[in-house]
Amino acid sequence: MSRLASSDSARIDVSAFGLSDIGRVRKNNEDTFVIFNLSTGEDCRAASLCSHTLGALGLLLLVADGMGGEVSGEVASSMCATTVPQRLRENLKSLETVDQAGFALKLREAIEHANRLIFQKARSDRNFRGMGTTATAAAVFGSSLFLAQVGDSRAYLSRNGSMVQLTRDQTFLNYLADMGAQLPEDLENDSRRSILTQAVGTSETLGVKMTYCQLRDGDCILLCSDGLYNMVKPPGILSVVNGRDSLADKCRTLVQMAKDQGGTDNITVIMAEVAGPGLLPADRAAAVAAKEFREEDFGR
Repeated sequence: MSRLASSDSARIDVSAFGLSDIGRVRKNNEDTFVIFNLSTGEDCRAASLCSHTLGALGLLLLVADGMGGEVSGEVASSMCATTVPQRLRENLKSLETVDQAGFALKLREAIEHANRLIFQKARSDRNFRGMGTTATAAAVFGSSLFLAQVGDSRAYLSRNGSMVQLTRDQTFLNYLADMGAQLPEDLENDSRRSILTQAVGTSETLGVKMTYCQLRDGDCILLCSDGLYNMVKPPGILSVVNGRDSLADKCRTLVQMAKDQGGTDNITVIMAEVAGPGLLPADRAAAVAAKEFREEDFGR
């Protein structure tokens, strides 16, 4: 199996913190998150700071926002957050060498595998009929960040005081926009805003949107469910991200801000900072841009 260079000059350190809150209205928390060290198998589910020197297989961050009646949403998001990292680690360990293209393809396959398991459970047990979940995964592999998107949870990246949304919500309104349809003026209050075009576990097939970008020294990755960004707009999120508090305090502040604005949904946030000599400096010319993953871009 391939290994990242072990010299100190190639070291990349990742610190991450995750927090999930039921909010002020919902009876159940259907959100789940995971911070998973793919090299060691360490699973950080609890709300505690995870600090890693990046290993050969990388680090996975994932937010899943479940949906369905009764406890179905909780089951779907939990299955996704458990299955994806375990499947991805197994897939990567089975490879003789792990290159960037192989890593991205195995990440996509892991989410497709979770989709099959959740769909099969929903089909075999009527208590779970219709359950599904979003899945926003951000995987740090070397100096690259690979993103896998299903649904409308989000990934952002902050660099040099600015923040960019790396994922695109897979919603009915965005689908209409892609088709060239005229959209209503008041998008914020349109009832179709939260209708998803796909979710993990709701059908046999799934189109996982894969993108990637290059990380720089000092970058901050933020993943969240819609319970955060529907309550707190990007400028408010950025003001917290740019602050000097610890990652834990920043996550707690964001959750509290969402609750102060009504907390109508479950709220989940992961923040991760990357640093080290293995990353290029974040100079002013290093703009953040997520590119669509294509195998040919990686020599395949």
